[in-house]
Amino acid sequence: MFDGRRWAIESWNGDCDAIPSNEDLGIATVSPHTANWSGRIDHFVVHRSRLYLLKIEVNLTEDSRGKSPERANREVTIRYEKMWYTDKDGEREIIREYRFEYFVFHDLFISFTGDLLLRYPCVDLWEQPMTADEDEDQDEEQFEMLLTFEDGVLMEAQEL
Repeated sequence: MFDGRRWAIESWNGDCDAIPSNEDLGIATVSPHTANWSGRIDHFVVHRSRLYLLKIEVNLTEDSRGKSPERANREVTIRYEKMWYTDKDGEREIIREYRFEYFVFHDLFISFTGDLLLRYPCVDLWEQPMTADEDEDQDEEQFEMLLTFEDGVLMEAQEL
């Protein structure tokens, strides 16, 4: 989140070691699929010109399921979607459950030094599924922004 909008981080150029690792947070994650090798998705916010880790979506290992990092709340979102299922007995409608687990942090400052290249809008099709008849050509205009940080403090925001 930056300037009241949700942006996708296209690239990091700088001190990525400033981002807390699973070990730093006291958790262990496992890859749910090849599109997410780390087993977590980080969500950041720039608030009052400072960079914070707002929350992480996690796919925890069995051993970490009961653990929570310090100063974090667990948030679980469950989404249900209608699907058509076909097997030897024919086609039928089913309801599929998707479970998303997050750790929401309170004031977890990130002392990152470097540049973040952002793209807007940030579209996550898992959070905004489209129906089959929706027109995919109605894309919003895209913007890019370059944010420069020094020790986690925003020094410059440049629209590209």
